[in-house]
Amino acid sequence: MMIKTALTALLFWAAVQAPVQAADIDLSDLDKAVRSSGSKSIMFRRGGGEAEEARMQAEAEAEAREKAEQEAKVKQEQAVFRPYNLFGRGLKIAATINGEMISNKDLQERANLFALTTGININDKNKKMVSDKVLQNTVDEKIKIQEAEKQGIHVSDKEIKEAYRNFEKSNGVPAGKFANVLKEYQVSRDVFMTQIKANLLWNKLVANRMGRGADVSEREVKDEYARIKKDMNTPKYMVSEIVIKRKDGEHIGELVEILQKDPRFELYAAQFSQSASAPSGGKLGWVAAGQLAAPLDKVVRSLKEGQVSQAVPYRADYYIFKMDKIYNPVRDKQKMPDEDEVRTFIQNRKTDEMANKYIRDLRNRAVVEKKF
Repeated sequence: MMIKTALTALLFWAAVQAPVQAADIDLSDLDKAVRSSGSKSIMFRRGGGEAEEARMQAEAEAEAREKAEQEAKVKQEQAVFRPYNLFGRGLKIAATINGEMISNKDLQERANLFALTTGININDKNKKMVSDKVLQNTVDEKIKIQEAEKQGIHVSDKEIKEAYRNFEKSNGVPAGKFANVLKEYQVSRDVFMTQIKANLLWNKLVANRMGRGADVSEREVKDEYARIKKDMNTPKYMVSEIVIKRKDGEHIGELVEILQKDPRFELYAAQFSQSASAPSGGKLGWVAAGQLAAPLDKVVRSLKEGQVSQAVPYRADYYIFKMDKIYNPVRDKQKMPDEDEVRTFIQNRKTDEMANKYIRDLRNRAVVEKKF
């Protein structure tokens, strides 16, 4: 899970580093260095001057100690999280979602939480993408809760607390200690607990909407199995994508620049991509040669494993691809999945498709007024 990686890094850098002591400073070469420089200091004269020698040595040690303490202070300051202000100062209404008001403070806390849970540093280059993502996340959170209220679906305080504790356990955080991390990142516990509540409610909404729709027939399993078998004899590519609508692509070049330096393509896809593949980190799975539209297929087939493409304009969108793996049926051999694995795959695909349609419908019906 991405969060776990981000939190591991967070807990490491959040640790207070002990100042370096003077005893740790190596002065063993000081005599040699000063002698070779031709210094006339009495500290290095033969015989006598013990008091002056002691004074100058004490000064040298004090200077070394002060320098070490300054370096330790700088390191400690660098480890402290400093939020990037995205939504302005002072308290004001930043947006309304179906009539429910959201303040700029609410959005800023969610931006801080975004930085915490993703490990993505907010800066001048990505601030527009992050602010848009934070607003969209907040909209989704609110409309999920509002939809659950309409459908009469609830979660108990016990369920929320259990989910919170499971989050701590899965990230190796001692019970109750994550509150300190939230405080450091200037995120209120209420904001985090509300996100947990929204996710729990959404799981219940999807399960309720799906009903028996996730049942898989024998015909579906047979057809999928035949497709997989045929696919294993075809050259193909394991590809991930990020799709950004052209109207939102003002900073697409900067995103490409980031992706070509930062190996966490899947993390950026999950947070910023506007395609249906975003929840799975942009993964398209195996794509056969010629399966994509010709301009996109040409770019994909030109990539080497691990390489990230430039932004490719196609119709109303920009596409950025990453080549994860190239499959050659002559060279590579894969094990055929069994029937249970195929059935589970189809069930998960059906659930994902339904959940994506459900949230799109809620978004389309939502009345969102942005005031910043």
